[in-house]
Amino acid sequence: MTKIDKTQLGSIIVDDSIYNTELTEKYKNRKKWVAPDNRKITGFLPGTIKEVMVKKGDYVKAEQTVVKFEAMKMINNVQSSVDGTVKKVYVSPGDKFPKGFVLVELE
Repeated sequence: MTKIDKTQLGSIIVDDSIYNTELTEKYKNRKKWVAPDNRKITGFLPGTIKEVMVKKGDYVKAEQTVVKFEAMKMINNVQSSVDGTVKKVYVSPGDKFPKGFVLVELE
């Protein structure tokens, strides 16, 4: 049975034998994972903003729609995952944005 020993990065233990592995440059230069920030509401698809339903200073509740956008000929709703006050709105109707772009930030 193959078991990965997390104390020796770049090594793998198979049947009590240690095998060193070489990491590729692509792996070494990969974007490191960071925990998502629930206060930053991001687009889950690239698209075009159709309607911004909040403005700076508005209080939003969890699951409240804050932005509507068009992607692949469909209108999509972006909802807040937490309660909070709108700190900044980064988009306006007609703006195009990539996947993962911060649309609204909460305090």
